[in-house]
Amino acid sequence: MTSRAGLGIVVVHALSTWFMVGMIWTIHVVHYPLFEFVGNDTYQTFQAKHVDLIGRLLIAPWLIEGLSALSLVLCLSGNLRKLALVGAVLMLAIMALSAFVSAPAHGALSDGFDLSTHSDLMLGNLIRSILWTARGCVAAALLWLTLTPLKTCR
Repeated sequence: MTSRAGLGIVVVHALSTWFMVGMIWTIHVVHYPLFEFVGNDTYQTFQAKHVDLIGRLLIAPWLIEGLSALSLVLCLSGNLRKLALVGAVLMLAIMALSAFVSAPAHGALSDGFDLSTHSDLMLGNLIRSILWTARGCVAAALLWLTLTPLKTCR
């Protein structure tokens, strides 16, 4: 990978990761807590719209984040590659939580609001938010180390 191409991937990765960090915390702090306040008459429609619209909003940045993470694992070397691998493992954990906690909770909530299921969704999402913040720190470190000519990191 050329130096300019590598820098471009690192920048795109950092931007897409931090977009996702901001989104996951917004969802966790603002959007998910509001689920309790949607009336029973409209909750099922609300839940379906939430899943549809959030999915549309996040598909492109999450795909860009994932592809750029894979590119970094494949193209970087030395300590930078190790750092990229840490970020990739965090992404796998986020994906597992999404598949095994968030998606099933949204599926159960599609039948109507349930406080216990909502609590499970909130806890799973808090863990995802923390993991994504850690990914953001890894992406920032990769960007910093790529921009800073430190021979020990290359």
